[in-house]
Amino acid sequence: MTRPRNYWWVLGILVSIQSMASPDVQDENFDLVVVGATFSGIAAAINAAEYGHHVALVEEYPDIGGLMTGGLSFTDFISYEVLGGTFLNYMQRVESYYKEKYGSTSKQVRDSHYGIHAEPHVTLEIFHQMLDEYESNISLMSRHRIESVILSSGNYSLEKITFRNLETNEAKTLSAKFFIDATYEGDLAAKSGVNYVVGRESRQQYGEVFAGKIYFDQGRILTGSTGEGDEGVQGYNFRMIMTNSTFNRVPVDKPADYDRTKYLPTAAILKNGLVSNVFSEGRDAILRSQMIPNQKADINDIKNSPVRIALLGENYEYPDGSPEIRDKIIQAHKQHILGFIYFLQNDPEMPEKHRKEASEWGLARDEFKENNYFPTRLYIREARRMVGEYVFTEHDVRLAKNSIRTKQHSDAVAIGDYALNCHGIKAQGPLYKYISEGDFGHVPPPFQIPFGVIKPKEVSNLLVSVAVSASHVGFSGLRLEPTWTALGQAAGITAHLCIKNNLSIKEVLVEDVQDILHNKGAKTIYISDIEINSPYFRVAQYFGTLGLFHVLFDQDSVELRSPNSLFGTQYKEAYPFHTLDPTIKLDKKLSNQWLNLINLDENQMQKAKNLTLNDITRGEFLEGLYKIIHSDP
Repeated sequence: MTRPRNYWWVLGILVSIQSMASPDVQDENFDLVVVGATFSGIAAAINAAEYGHHVALVEEYPDIGGLMTGGLSFTDFISYEVLGGTFLNYMQRVESYYKEKYGSTSKQVRDSHYGIHAEPHVTLEIFHQMLDEYESNISLMSRHRIESVILSSGNYSLEKITFRNLETNEAKTLSAKFFIDATYEGDLAAKSGVNYVVGRESRQQYGEVFAGKIYFDQGRILTGSTGEGDEGVQGYNFRMIMTNSTFNRVPVDKPADYDRTKYLPTAAILKNGLVSNVFSEGRDAILRSQMIPNQKADINDIKNSPVRIALLGENYEYPDGSPEIRDKIIQAHKQHILGFIYFLQNDPEMPEKHRKEASEWGLARDEFKENNYFPTRLYIREARRMVGEYVFTEHDVRLAKNSIRTKQHSDAVAIGDYALNCHGIKAQGPLYKYISEGDFGHVPPPFQIPFGVIKPKEVSNLLVSVAVSASHVGFSGLRLEPTWTALGQAAGITAHLCIKNNLSIKEVLVEDVQDILHNKGAKTIYISDIEINSPYFRVAQYFGTLGLFHVLFDQDSVELRSPNSLFGTQYKEAYPFHTLDPTIKLDKKLSNQWLNLINLDENQMQKAKNLTLNDITRGEFLEGLYKIIHSDP
């Protein structure tokens, strides 16, 4: 079963240790401390700093940006219409970078796909640019690791965090009014006594089809799928940046502990034709090579392939592991992938055509120069998951009753658009030779993400924007950088409101958070024909989040279909039947449906009905209705 975790029992020890800290420990005060300079953490920091708050952004690694500067450059989502807010701002900066450097019609611009794909060093430059715009308000501290925390005994609020400088070994204590955990591992939340789980829930716990032990292939759940929960964690791997450019590639050397016998089954699989290629943008290969600008590829594991670069089953100790245990797991994954590449390129058992194909690729000379051209971050698909005010599950991506939209959340602070997607828990066999246990995939329509997934139940001034509150299955659809970034933006705005008005997270109104999000072009409902430059964007987001657009199309009136692919990639056209069509004339039936879905007083209702007496469009009606609701009394 999953491992529920609660650290309250150790807090007394932690606080005692902290209170006895030596007098030379530095102590600094901030409005907000954000732990983890992932893009989610960066989004949180800049969205709070914009309002003048003094923010500390603390990162354990040398570089900021998490996976987006550490190898993951082909970012996952499905429909471009899901993107907004801080993430869309980043995309626009990427596209501008490539246009300015190479020209607006260049291949680099085309390969960036509107700024969604960037080389790691470009993303790193842009992230620093975004932070530098608030340099008077944001203090960036890299190479600092959490050691302990102090919580108040009264309302269970965080007061201080002590960090250890990994370069100087000095301790530094940061005090703040508010805190955000944006680490992939949920380290601050765990040390602060927030309940969390590691592993998989059983099928019975939340009634999820894909929960627990599962064998899944081509849309079918196979025999042997018991649905039992356990401590299994989704597989990790590195997202290497490789190139077939003869001018930029660096050969992969034989690792010190190389053992070719570990990789020999791969040669047999290639000889038998079970896999067609070594490198491919599709799924018929060993290494999924998804192209990014300047003839480089983001290399990834391929789900349910006969050959895996993810070390399934060898990462279970990582989430709760000490720094030493985590580093051991990281190094094992590094040695595995480097040894694998070396085998593919050099071993005499490899079929000649495949060895030749593999040898055309090498590490990119202009990436990760300080790390021997190897990525700086292991791809942590899942670690700890907080148990917060709301647990996001498989049911949140299922269709709402009588609607083609997914479950409605009026308290949504972000949206997602990706599959429930797990790369597996345990290695292939013995039941099925080439099917990994725990691997599943299901593509729902776009979905809303409620406020409660970032809100702990135990601590009054802490939000968690990455290790969010979700089941194993639910988290598999949230674990994307655009989604984590959107939740980071929501966390930063919430922190601003709490600091400004001296509120706890239980007291802040989600309507106030949503209002700021919408003003910043962030989305809380998927509407494919209303983008941030539309005059109806704000009112559409407001009323869509309240559920008005769930009644536009019912399940019996349309034929649902999967959108077509764009650019031959996983990205697709806008999801069908998720439009508002604001220029269509409003009909009486729809206006009555809409008015029945919102709470209006008698005076407001009369004004709203008067609107319908005119020849008016859907967009004009919603705009008028918004003004009625938000007018001064």
